[in-house]
Amino acid sequence: MYKYLTILAIAFGLAVPGAQAQVNVKASMDTSMMLIGDQTNFRVEASFPDGYKVMLPVMADTVAKGLEIVEAGVIDSALTDGIVRISQKYVVTNFDSGWYAVRQLPFAILDPSGNTDTIYSEQVYYGVMTMPLDTANPNSICAPKPMVEAPFKISELVPYVKWTMLVLLVAAIVGLVIYVLVKRKRNEPIFAKPKPQEPAHVIALRQLDQLKEQKLWQRGLVKEFYTSLTDIVRIYLNGRFGVQAMESTTAEIMQMTKNVEEIDKDLRKNLQELLERADFVKFAKAQAEANENEASFAFVEHFVLTTKPIEQLRDDDEATEGEAGGEQNVKTE
Repeated sequence: MYKYLTILAIAFGLAVPGAQAQVNVKASMDTSMMLIGDQTNFRVEASFPDGYKVMLPVMADTVAKGLEIVEAGVIDSALTDGIVRISQKYVVTNFDSGWYAVRQLPFAILDPSGNTDTIYSEQVYYGVMTMPLDTANPNSICAPKPMVEAPFKISELVPYVKWTMLVLLVAAIVGLVIYVLVKRKRNEPIFAKPKPQEPAHVIALRQLDQLKEQKLWQRGLVKEFYTSLTDIVRIYLNGRFGVQAMESTTAEIMQMTKNVEEIDKDLRKNLQELLERADFVKFAKAQAEANENEASFAFVEHFVLTTKPIEQLRDDDEATEGEAGGEQNVKTE
């Protein structure tokens, strides 16, 4: 039994070296001495019979310590007389002087029978030298030169101006679109100049004249009459005193007008009676007499005229009147 195990172990040991003997790998540099910061080529190569598979070493940013990869080339392959040759070139550099050795690089092997193995390349030695000094020339080493400011060029601003103008243009377009959408939603003219807003009492008095001409309650439309009349009052309260009366109940309106100085106790009492009478007519289908309708209309007109803003003379008119009065006094004296 031990005899057979020994034979199998010897056979397996001979098989692996046989696979390695058919595969040749190599790592090399184009030069053994390079100037610091200079660039040269580093190559990895492998040749093996067709049917084998060999994987080249994988290197990310460095081949070895100090030897940095600048650019990695593509893997080249060729088949000649049943022998496959693959290679890959790296452009490398080194920024530190001295002598270096690139470690043995691993090449993975897969033979036709499915056996795997790894072969290592030989070490690569190279040196990096600094720039030689001309010791015979005393002026070869110069003192540091002062910093020189680069001249300003208009062309340097062109990219920034271009992007700035593009951003401003996009912002203007977005703003215009929002402006148009808001105007359409409000049903307002887009580019027309808005008219100055009329005072609340002017609007209320005009609406009262229109309501009077309609003669609603005289034609039996009492509910419509009180609806229009109270709407005029609510709009006036909103425009004159900022009271949000359009969607408020009678009790809420009376509460909001409680601290309005222009609306005294008698006006508030009559206002409440009007609103309550309108509520009975609109919601309880109560009937109001003709004299009550006339009194309601007259109260609203009186309410607007009593609480409207007091018109003041302009300063220039007052000054003119003052000068005229002064002249008369002089003449009298």
